[in-house]
Amino acid sequence: MRKSRIAAFAAVLLLICFSFSAVSAAAFYDVPDDYWAAPYITSLESRGIVSGYGDGYFLPENNVQRCEYAKMLVNAAGIPLSNARTSPYADVDVNEWYLPYINAITAQMPGYQSTTAGDPRIYFKPEDYATREDVTVALMRSLNYDLAEYYPISDSLLSDVFYDYASIPKQDRPYIAEAVKLGYITGTQEGTFEGSDPITRCEVCAVLCRAFPESGTAYVETTEPKDNVTAAENVTKAETPDAFASGFSDIRVYYIDVGQGDSEFVVLPNGQTMLIDAGTAESGSAVCDLISGLGYSYIDYVVATHPHADHIGGMSRVLDTFGVGALFMPNAVATTVTYERFLQKLIDKQINTVKAEAGLSIVSGGNFSAKLIAPIGSGYDDLNNYSAVVRIDYGSTAFLFMGDAEKEVEGELLSSAYKNMLSANVLKVGHHGSSSSSTAEFLGAVRPTYAVISSGAGNSYGHPTQKTLDSLAAAGITVFRTDTEGTIGIAGNGNEVYRFNV
Repeated sequence: MRKSRIAAFAAVLLLICFSFSAVSAAAFYDVPDDYWAAPYITSLESRGIVSGYGDGYFLPENNVQRCEYAKMLVNAAGIPLSNARTSPYADVDVNEWYLPYINAITAQMPGYQSTTAGDPRIYFKPEDYATREDVTVALMRSLNYDLAEYYPISDSLLSDVFYDYASIPKQDRPYIAEAVKLGYITGTQEGTFEGSDPITRCEVCAVLCRAFPESGTAYVETTEPKDNVTAAENVTKAETPDAFASGFSDIRVYYIDVGQGDSEFVVLPNGQTMLIDAGTAESGSAVCDLISGLGYSYIDYVVATHPHADHIGGMSRVLDTFGVGALFMPNAVATTVTYERFLQKLIDKQINTVKAEAGLSIVSGGNFSAKLIAPIGSGYDDLNNYSAVVRIDYGSTAFLFMGDAEKEVEGELLSSAYKNMLSANVLKVGHHGSSSSSTAEFLGAVRPTYAVISSGAGNSYGHPTQKTLDSLAAAGITVFRTDTEGTIGIAGNGNEVYRFNV
């Protein structure tokens, strides 16, 4: 009875959650396939840049609030989130969800000086509607184009484009002129720009999708100073190389000691975050403590590789503690109380859930990307083989996370279109170092410098097995183990990878 009840429950959840997946233009009830903005909305939603509401609606014709646009732009441009606990704006509540987003774009989307005599404070007006000028200027500032051709600004700039050019603040005209030239935004059919008018959610999606196409944020030229990092980052960078790739920060991966289980927390080069698994229910607090201790209150991408308790047990604690942008999970069902609680939590929290399958891009920007290369097939006898396998590329370096995938999946990968995507600098070894994973052929294709094994000290399964350790040694791979070393930190700057102190 319990098995049939959980299966039915999971089927309902998958129908609800996977309707938000990246592959369907009809992800929202109010965005039909033939709606003019459907391709834009679908593209941005699939990449975690925009989201709808818990009831399955996107409300495309609603005006965008300034706080909403702050989040959209941060997600699209890959602007690192702020970890500050205060705000420079008098009207931004530090307990609100939008604090890190607004703090992250103070340069691109500044606030307003108070007009009240004797009040020196600055206000952001987060719940006011964003105007067409707001959206365009902030977008172009984030893209950092060279606008020298527009300076000094002529009084007639945009006069040949919009009848109402004189109503556009002179300092904003170069940004708008460049955006119009590149086709990111247009005026009205009457030949006006209407810069002070509110802009709708569907219009913003069109603008952002044109500026940040499917291939990623190729237009972004990050100018963030290398030393503009948080206190937590300064601790980890004390003994790391000075070189930074393409203006981005280093990628940092924390292989968390969760005992006999799996959990990895990733700080991506653009400042966004990813959590892959969360260990057992008992280790959920350790996962949350590490993430909170690094100063994060929001996780952009969560991957639940497969529904075993030592990978999803701590997820409920995570979902209760942090805001989550999107959660990726395979179409696999377990008949356990842990899995049932996990499904219920996804429904209660109205988490945007995406079906994990090979070929799906999680995020891309600049010269980094995170994507899924498994599961490839279906109908596996062992739930381990449904594991979502994550590959993260940054410059010339790569990290591969195998979940609990076993030799059957390794063989599929070796003979699939993804065989050329296996080579990686760092391998999170499959299935805790079990003898059922890490074949010699697979290790020969990955050729990692480092391998990380996540397992519990003295576990009853005998993980990692001597066979796997011998295979890794024979391949000349340096092995790190959470059961003997605790949480392990490995980072990369786009050119090389290195271990850092946690």
